Amino acid sequence: MQIRTVTAGAREEDVARAAAAAQEARRRLVDAGYTVQSLRLALSAVGSNRCADFTSVARGAEDLALEAGFDYVSIGRVDRERLPQLPEALAATSALFASARIAGRDGVIDPLALRLAAEVMVRLGASTELGLGNLRFAALACVAPGSPFFPAAYHDGGPPWIAIGPELSTAEVVSASADAGGRAALVLAQSIEQHDARIRSALDGLEASAGVPFAGCDWSLAPHPDPARSVGAAVEALSGAPFGAWGTLAAVRALTDAIRAARVTRVGFSGVMLPVLEDAVLAQRNSEGRYTVRDLLAFSAVCGTGLDCIPLPGETTAAELSAVLAELAALAGSLRKPLTARLMPLPGLKAGDTTAFTWEYFVNTQVMRLG
Repeated sequence: MQIRTVTAGAREEDVARAAAAAQEARRRLVDAGYTVQSLRLALSAVGSNRCADFTSVARGAEDLALEAGFDYVSIGRVDRERLPQLPEALAATSALFASARIAGRDGVIDPLALRLAAEVMVRLGASTELGLGNLRFAALACVAPGSPFFPAAYHDGGPPWIAIGPELSTAEVVSASADAGGRAALVLAQSIEQHDARIRSALDGLEASAGVPFAGCDWSLAPHPDPARSVGAAVEALSGAPFGAWGTLAAVRALTDAIRAARVTRVGFSGVMLPVLEDAVLAQRNSEGRYTVRDLLAFSAVCGTGLDCIPLPGETTAAELSAVLAELAALAGSLRKPLTARLMPLPGLKAGDTTAFTWEYFVNTQVMRLG
């Protein structure tokens, strides 16, 4: 298993300390036999200098993070007043992520933030190459601070912390489902506990030496463009049917229950991630027309991370996206569970067209219909 991210959350004045802690955590994990893909910094944009041009603020945050040795930075939840300036800020940077809070952790929906987030998505789709600007922006509902994964990650303004985003081996789930029937969930829970103990042992003493505590891991089953490492393949192995068929929701629930059954400290989502463009089997089943956007929202109730990397027609309007975000926020608020949306209008493409991305982490698939 590899580590997708070592993420540090910090205030600007604590970035140097957080960077030293993240680098020490990476060294310790590598020594323990893990491959670490990236170091990430989670900041908070709330209350940032309102007198400064927001693009300058964004560039400053990116420079601060890169100079400290991080690969990516999230400025977290952007104030409503500055959301209209966010598309230009993201276009002016390459390693910066951001989000909008459309529903608080209490489940209360913010209609203005919801509408502004939809407008950001439309503008990012139209103004960035291949619409990829929306990869670095998400709408958040009921999401707590402390997640290691972007764009959901943000800092709460308190002391710094370190969180880990491992890449769980879905191959183990597939193998257990094929060879031992109902043992798949048990195998997954045991794997989580074993790796958690190994990671905690590696990071033991980190707070004493670097002054930053280790908060825990987000044990979400992650997607992958390699079919052998696909989260969709794990779901199918458990359900015995193509992703999207009857039984899919039950399989997602079973995998989530296995994650929650593991006796570990969890942060972030610790569920099942279902990004259409980032997973081989999900992309294939979408091109086969086996599920819809509304199906994905239903699956997220039992615990995906929401609507993630959804390829949509370039002509999708802000009003249409607002309606989708309103339903996601309503579901998150009703269940009091974190959900996010990365909706990606793709310029020049219509529903049924096939995407033509060359990015190694994306799998090409059909553009989805909202209707």
